[in-house]
Amino acid sequence: MSNEVHEDSEIISFAERDDTLTSKSSLFFLISSEGNQNLFVTQAVLWLYFKLLPSPLEVRPRRKVTVKVYFQEPGLGSKWNLVEKRVDLKRSGWHTFVLTDAVRLVFQKGDRRQNLDIRCEGCESEGVVPLLLNNNDESHRPFLVVQARQTDSTHRIRKRGLECDGSSGLCCRQQFYIDFRLIGWNDWIIAPSGYFGNYCEGNCPAYMAGVPGSASSFHTAVVNQYRMRGMSPGSMNSCCIPTKLSTMSMLYFDDEYNIVKRDVPNMIVEECGCA
Repeated sequence: MSNEVHEDSEIISFAERDDTLTSKSSLFFLISSEGNQNLFVTQAVLWLYFKLLPSPLEVRPRRKVTVKVYFQEPGLGSKWNLVEKRVDLKRSGWHTFVLTDAVRLVFQKGDRRQNLDIRCEGCESEGVVPLLLNNNDESHRPFLVVQARQTDSTHRIRKRGLECDGSSGLCCRQQFYIDFRLIGWNDWIIAPSGYFGNYCEGNCPAYMAGVPGSASSFHTAVVNQYRMRGMSPGSMNSCCIPTKLSTMSMLYFDDEYNIVKRDVPNMIVEECGCA
């Protein structure tokens, strides 16, 4: 049995409107392939915001509507139902719809465009408005969160630096999945639900100073030359640290329950080295 850890991609796509379609309920999503054509969709979730209008004549604690999400053939009038969900609303807010099979099919066909038509039965009579696309309200724009896994690792570009595999005690990158639910952050972070943040561990003997990509700066390389010649001042030991970090995109709620997308730097350890 292989104990290889697969790094999942979490792709976030915001809704666009096709001007060639007359229906205001028609949307499409262009799903990035993250630079990889060999991705298998493990989950796809559509997020829609529903606004409750004031109801002065009658106080209703709950409003019940039926939401239907259709797949629409590009350029054709045909469509078919993907999901039908009964939604109970006590207040304005976000609701999710699982579209894994539909998005997976699109990926398998080599396409990246998901065409949807959103219909809400009972919304008008219940005073419920699904917010689809409004240029003046970007914080409630529908979005699709797709989790995908790489299916073919033979063409991946090998990173510089060592990957920890248990066979060596040298400085290496250890894969580590951070689950936001375990630290209580899932109540404000929408996506991703977690990610491979990774960390560095291992020993840094003197000869590691000559390994390409292992030194985080020219200063480190110079100091390591002193260590190799036994001229290290005091107890100056070499440490295994991240030498390359990358950015991660996050979706989260702000204090006013609006959705914010931010690219957070230095979130993912890509390579490790001695410094």
